[in-house]
Amino acid sequence: MNLFAWSGLLSGIGCTLMAGLVYFSTPRRRVTRLWALFCVAVSVWGFGSLLIGLTPDDADIALVWWRLTHVGVICIPVLFYHFVTAFTDVRRPKTLGASYALGTVFLVADATPLFVAGVRKVFGEFYYDAPPGILYIPFVVFFLGLITASHVELWRSFRRTRDLRQRRLIQWLCTGTAIGFIGGATCFLPVFGVDVYPLGNFAVPLFPLLMTYAFLRYRLVDVNMALARGLAFLVIYAVVVVLPFAVGHRYQAIWESVFGAWWWAAPVVLMGLLASTSPVLFLLLVRRLEHGMLKAQRRYHRTLITASSGMTRVKDLTKLCRLIVYVVNRAVGLTNCGLFLLDAKGACYRMTAVRYQRQLPPDLTVPQADPVIDVLRQDRNLLMLEELEAFAAPPKAAADWLRKWEAAYAWMRRLEVRLIVPSFTNEGLLGFLALGAKRSGEPYTTDDIAIFSGLANQATLGIENALFFEERKTHEAHMIQSEKLASLGQLASGMAHEIHNPLTIISGEAQLYLERFRGKDSQVDTVLHSIIEECHRAADITRRILRFAKPAPSELASVDLRSTIEESLTLAGYQVSLDRVERRVDCPADLPKVKGNQNQLQEVFLNLILNACQAMGKEGGKLEVVAAASNGQVDISVKDTGPGIPANKILKIFDPFFTTKPTGTGLGLFVSQRIIRSHGGSLDVDSTEGKGTTFTIHLPVAPQEPVAGPPAG
Repeated sequence: MNLFAWSGLLSGIGCTLMAGLVYFSTPRRRVTRLWALFCVAVSVWGFGSLLIGLTPDDADIALVWWRLTHVGVICIPVLFYHFVTAFTDVRRPKTLGASYALGTVFLVADATPLFVAGVRKVFGEFYYDAPPGILYIPFVVFFLGLITASHVELWRSFRRTRDLRQRRLIQWLCTGTAIGFIGGATCFLPVFGVDVYPLGNFAVPLFPLLMTYAFLRYRLVDVNMALARGLAFLVIYAVVVVLPFAVGHRYQAIWESVFGAWWWAAPVVLMGLLASTSPVLFLLLVRRLEHGMLKAQRRYHRTLITASSGMTRVKDLTKLCRLIVYVVNRAVGLTNCGLFLLDAKGACYRMTAVRYQRQLPPDLTVPQADPVIDVLRQDRNLLMLEELEAFAAPPKAAADWLRKWEAAYAWMRRLEVRLIVPSFTNEGLLGFLALGAKRSGEPYTTDDIAIFSGLANQATLGIENALFFEERKTHEAHMIQSEKLASLGQLASGMAHEIHNPLTIISGEAQLYLERFRGKDSQVDTVLHSIIEECHRAADITRRILRFAKPAPSELASVDLRSTIEESLTLAGYQVSLDRVERRVDCPADLPKVKGNQNQLQEVFLNLILNACQAMGKEGGKLEVVAAASNGQVDISVKDTGPGIPANKILKIFDPFFTTKPTGTGLGLFVSQRIIRSHGGSLDVDSTEGKGTTFTIHLPVAPQEPVAGPPAG
């Protein structure tokens, strides 16, 4: 057997196996069906080359083989172009229709001397189709032009797509088919009298090897499914084809004695009977093989599907996150698993649930600007470590987004994450599951990816549902709290009136006795003075309670913040000792006025100053009150050098009834923030443990009132 026959044999076997591998993995997909047909067309050329190489002495038989082989050759460019348009999702109906029409013309002409005029013996080994017919040169142009157009479409798709899996597959596809077509194109040379031995035909079987490797590497075919169906097909094929020939050959003498010259009808009838039952046998065998090979995989697939359908019934977000991680990790059998969710402030993605903390620390966060998040947002697809591996060292001229792929690969590699399953909403990326390797060592399959994609969608619905219920619960709590505060305000108003009346009587009686017995006993005078001062102090407190309890006036007035701050410092001196407090007040004389309620704003300043002094304690410290105006607003900061606020409590300080003081009510900052917001401003806090705390008030500047012009006349 010569080299040309060997190259054809290798091409035929390789392309047939690849056609079966792809087709039996996902037979319902149009792209895989087209690729399988293309591989069959190439295998026709391969097996035809084998038969041509094995026919060294009969020119007529060689001519028949060449014409049959050209059926596959004519179909190769048409099917490849059709596959490329489907694979790249490009609409070219006119070009595709024209290619099928021309292919049909060449197929009809293939049976006539217009296509293959004859054959001649070449290299002293076999017959070649030469000279070419009148339509053969247009066919070669058609072949090369359509193959070139197909690769141009692939290159355009490579430049256009951001899907890493698609890009890598296009690279492999272009490489493999270019090698095959360049090598196979050398087979046209002897047709036109250029007697170069077609050793390039050995390049044709390389492309099915490269493409099979790419399909397996990027999980584009389910290997287990393909093996199960392929094995079932081979068994049934062997039974239907081999068994009748074996029976016919083994018992030929018996058949001849019974049927005479028609002895061959017995194995043919047997083949027909076997062929009629082969579909049923094939389905039964496939089910048995798939049940054995995919038993574990289908078990956890059913578990994940059942769990995903029940996610929307879990109202507690923490329980839901733990349930998702537990079910996925337990069902699939993972080395580690973690769920990241966008935190309340939207600054980062925080780990909310984790299994096996050795690889994924429970306090792990991923910033919004992290390359992993950028890659997920750009690709909007599952992210596999194997897909990123090829980009671990991009070329120097790599684009910015390729460098992000590299950083994402490094992140996944460091944390031993094999698969990231994102969950998207209309607002963007809600969170993602970070999955480690399977403890069984098996790779993630295409079925796994499909199941995880559905799980991500159900998890998104479940998480959104839990967030809605949490928000509703918080809203109801705020409503109840508001009602409590309203009741407290009414109670405070009544108590203030009730307390104020006896205080007035006590103060009046003390003043009367002081006037009557002044100077007779110094100790009595001191006690009466103390009673009068404390009554005034208590009366001032009741007035403040009344101001807090009664609603704010609907009409606001211009407020001089400088005088309000100075008065607040004076009032603070009555309640805390400022002897050990170093005060620095920086309020410019031209500080713009704001529109608001002076009593309420004074309440805010007084509360912040008192909190600062109480935080510094008896040891004292430094108190800074600084006011400045810029960009249409006034900023007032109250800074102390106290111990600061712990990081785990700073988010709660504005919550009602939350306090760190043994005798505090937890209403001061809550009310202060509400007052500032009612004035169209904001109240921020910045604190560092061991260094101090700064509260900053932002208030809009009051609009300037129009200046009245001179009287007319």
